[in-house]
Amino acid sequence: MAAIPLDSTAHAPNNWTTRAIAIVALCFAINMADGIDVTILSFIAPRIQSDWTIGPDVMGRLFSAGLLGMAIGGMFIAPLADRFGRRKVILTALALMSAGMLASGQVGTVTQFFALRVLVGMGIGTVLAAMAALAAESAPAEQRNLAVGLVQAGYPFAAVFTGLLAARLLPQHGWHVLLTGAGAITVALFPLAWALLSDALPAQDGDAPPRGGVRGLFGPELRARTIALWGAVFFGLMVLYFIVSWIPKLSIQAGLSETNGIYAGALYNLGAFIGTVAMSVLAVRLPLGRLVPTMLVGAGAAMLWFGSVSMSVAATMGTAFLIGMLLQGGYNGVWPLAAGAYPARVRATGVGWAIGIGRAGAIVGPWMGGQLMAAKVALPVLFGVYCLPLLACAACAFLVQAGQAPTAAQPE
Repeated sequence: MAAIPLDSTAHAPNNWTTRAIAIVALCFAINMADGIDVTILSFIAPRIQSDWTIGPDVMGRLFSAGLLGMAIGGMFIAPLADRFGRRKVILTALALMSAGMLASGQVGTVTQFFALRVLVGMGIGTVLAAMAALAAESAPAEQRNLAVGLVQAGYPFAAVFTGLLAARLLPQHGWHVLLTGAGAITVALFPLAWALLSDALPAQDGDAPPRGGVRGLFGPELRARTIALWGAVFFGLMVLYFIVSWIPKLSIQAGLSETNGIYAGALYNLGAFIGTVAMSVLAVRLPLGRLVPTMLVGAGAAMLWFGSVSMSVAATMGTAFLIGMLLQGGYNGVWPLAAGAYPARVRATGVGWAIGIGRAGAIVGPWMGGQLMAAKVALPVLFGVYCLPLLACAACAFLVQAGQAPTAAQPE
């Protein structure tokens, strides 16, 4: 039996085609919708707490609801893309996101909002896995890391404008209108995906064995990198979603006004976009197994600085920008690593289950942050606690690539 060609480059185009560029651009746009749907909650969270008279512990559960949905979507819906093709699953995910966001604009209770955030999360978790697989398979082999990385940049790119619009529109129109508008944007992407995506099934990897599904992630060739990838996503999302969920609130706690706290969140996401693009470009020449840990260690240092040093408004916002650039830019390098870790026959399953397992960390991160903030833990201690899982993420990311043989798509 021949060895499995783990990079699955045999079926990748040799050069960029118009269709490949259009598909990657569509995935970028869909990831922008993901960024709006997820991060808008962090920008409107202080207003929701005020309107509904709820504490940070209840708000933490609302943050975690979307992440629970992402786990369900990533683990149980996204793997269907390996059986039925990427198009059907992406369209289903967009429908879930659209319905959940539009209904959120009419929500009246915490329980209703929790259920709708789960629904939105199911769509996001599904589409994240399917898009990573689709972008990897559409791009030229040597540009795969660039393509998958750039798709991830859509999330923080949209979050920047979400924050700026939230700061301007929230005082006049309230948070219900913002949620309805976010849903309308997701609806607009559905016909584009319908027209552009193909019903073709994922290409099979030569004479590789037909073993697929979750069991296929634990074959001799894939077991070690699956475990390392799950660790990287778990610990990374534990930190990332703590920061994304609470950065406006943490900025206010650090001395900023509510509006400046929202702007700090927007600057964080601008840094995340620039960092993700920089990571994607550098990944063509540098091994992600070293690039990602380097950026994450730098993010830990920036977090400690943010929590420990008294700064001016401008310096606080600049540090939020730096955290976004290093933290989310570095973490988003995990997804090109994930796409390169699996052959096409289990790629959506592998990425989907990593998303699902990782969402356990993403649920714990905001929830634990809410508990620590409710207990009035000092900011230096709060950020110091989250540096530990950040270092664990860096180590696991190194191990994911250490377990792969170098390919044309992986620079040495």
